[in-house]
Amino acid sequence: MEYLMGLDIGTTHLKGGAFTIRGEPVVVKLTGTPVVDLGEGRAVYDPDVLWESVSGLLRQVTNELPPGAKVLAIAVASMGEAGLLLDAKGEPLTPIIAWHDSRGREMVNDWIHSFGAERVFSISGLSPDYIYSLMKLLWLKRWEPELLVKAHKWLCMMDYIIYRLTGEFATDYSIASRTMLFDIHRRDWSPEVAEFAELDINLFPTAYQGGTVVGEVTGMASSSTGLAKGVPVCTGGHDHICGAFATGVFEPGRALDSLGTAESLVMAYSEIPELNLETAKGFGLGCHVIGDAYYLLGGINSSGLSIEWFKNEFGVKEQWLAKDRGVSIYDVLVEAARESPVGARDLMFIPHMRGAGPPSPDPHSRASFLGIGDYHQRKDCLRAVLEGLALEFAFVLRGSEELLGFTVPKLHAIGGGTKNRLLMEIKAAVLDKPIEVPLVQESTLLGAALLGGLGVGVYDDEHDALSQTYRVLCLYEPVPHLVHKYTVLYEKYCQVMPLARQISWLVGRNQS
Repeated sequence: MEYLMGLDIGTTHLKGGAFTIRGEPVVVKLTGTPVVDLGEGRAVYDPDVLWESVSGLLRQVTNELPPGAKVLAIAVASMGEAGLLLDAKGEPLTPIIAWHDSRGREMVNDWIHSFGAERVFSISGLSPDYIYSLMKLLWLKRWEPELLVKAHKWLCMMDYIIYRLTGEFATDYSIASRTMLFDIHRRDWSPEVAEFAELDINLFPTAYQGGTVVGEVTGMASSSTGLAKGVPVCTGGHDHICGAFATGVFEPGRALDSLGTAESLVMAYSEIPELNLETAKGFGLGCHVIGDAYYLLGGINSSGLSIEWFKNEFGVKEQWLAKDRGVSIYDVLVEAARESPVGARDLMFIPHMRGAGPPSPDPHSRASFLGIGDYHQRKDCLRAVLEGLALEFAFVLRGSEELLGFTVPKLHAIGGGTKNRLLMEIKAAVLDKPIEVPLVQESTLLGAALLGGLGVGVYDDEHDALSQTYRVLCLYEPVPHLVHKYTVLYEKYCQVMPLARQISWLVGRNQS
């Protein structure tokens, strides 16, 4: 039996899986991503510990494959932006700096004033922000310049795993698009940006289309992972964009809601729209993992994180109930939230725990509950969190539709958040659009595996891969009477949200 394997290196979880040619999951394994919180907004991943976790995960998958199984290819999806420096021997000079690590924040204004925000957007499709690889490199250049002298390569998370599997330095266009050093028009590294930043352009790995064979599993990697030596290794891509591929969001007019720790909206289109920094409103543009397609990316930086935060800080009672009943804590939380009416008894939540994203980006905005009365209970707070996430996503989606000049008729949704039926029901009503959830829940993982299949010729093209593997699990239709109620609530949210952002500024200023 022949299989395709995928890896998904996420902010919270590592996932590995084997799929049939028809896209059916055979073995899927999951473990936590071994992040190290350094405090003060800094977070890293130890490269060796990460590789041990990845190789252990792959061993679990390969050990459970049927006797005589043949892995045709493996490809990697990962978070964007995070990266590390390697020396000439391929040894890490730094830990892998997380995308949300605050280092680089102080470099943004200098870059804007010297290089120009409009100029970098016209090349990279990105608005200057500390999360991008360029800002991490500029921080290292200023504070640890000796490391840049020794550096041979800067690798993003996916690139590093490809290197450990094959010994080759390679990335794909979608991951490169998240560095702020990549020219999305030329589909290559930008000499202009690199030269101005005084960075050797050879520091960056060769960029390929997603689904390109870039090496083979080495003997050393084989002994660590259980994969046979010589298995082709292909470029995957940015996790959300791999998920978009697996759900068919690579043609104009389609949109994906990828619900994870952070939530991403991916809109597909065939030509780069004529936007400038002002009209882009904080949305990022980039190269898709498929063909000549492009994507527009926005979202909520702390979507699943908001629910996790509430669970950890206020869900002690529900945790005990879940343990007593032998069910998931999330089932208990959703059950409680259903007891609260639409609007959570006039309680509103602004989900800006890690700042606000497009179409009105503001890294200083913070989350807040508004309208708290002594009659509110935990169930109201939780419903307000779910409604706040849906309302914020509607704000993002409508901003992107206005930007691209078309309205999407239906939304595709993937990720852990799709298991929250109440959230999906609320979101369908808020958006007044049907939301389609695919049968294979691990769409990002499947997308990576399918890119491996494209690389080794299992599928004729992306359309053939989709036709053979995509199936629908369920469709959430908007309920008319809820649509009316949430239309009113959305109007209130759009009025209140800017005021809450102003409060964040005032509080932050007073604390500083």
